[in-house]
Amino acid sequence: MVARPNITDWHEESVVRPSSQHILVVDDDPTVVRLLKENLELEGYRVTCAYDGAAALHQARANPFNLIILDVNMPFMNGLQVLVHLRASAETARIPVIFATAEPSADVYPTVAKDPRAAHVKKPLDLDSFNSVVRHFLERYPAP
Repeated sequence: MVARPNITDWHEESVVRPSSQHILVVDDDPTVVRLLKENLELEGYRVTCAYDGAAALHQARANPFNLIILDVNMPFMNGLQVLVHLRASAETARIPVIFATAEPSADVYPTVAKDPRAAHVKKPLDLDSFNSVVRHFLERYPAP
């Protein structure tokens, strides 16, 4: 008689947990931040959150991040302005950025087209597709 494998054990062994990857999630909507944080943590990532562009820049300068998920439409400093500041600093210039926004401005598409370390996903997010984009960027642009 052949013993059946324990499905739980198989599942745990087959799931890759990239716990060393650190992601910054930036959005002025706390519900979106919570959703993305919980989703990314379930995928095994470490997540830090910020709720505006200034806080995002502060966090990016203070911590080494592998990826930044960034809303475009935020008060004080929008996501495109944050990207300009990130790219202007040697310590943050190489961090990949995924813009997540419901209503992309006309500036988002040319910005993403010119920056190979930037991408755009539209809200509401399909979490499976979103997770694929996150994995792709983390694989394509590993931390130095």
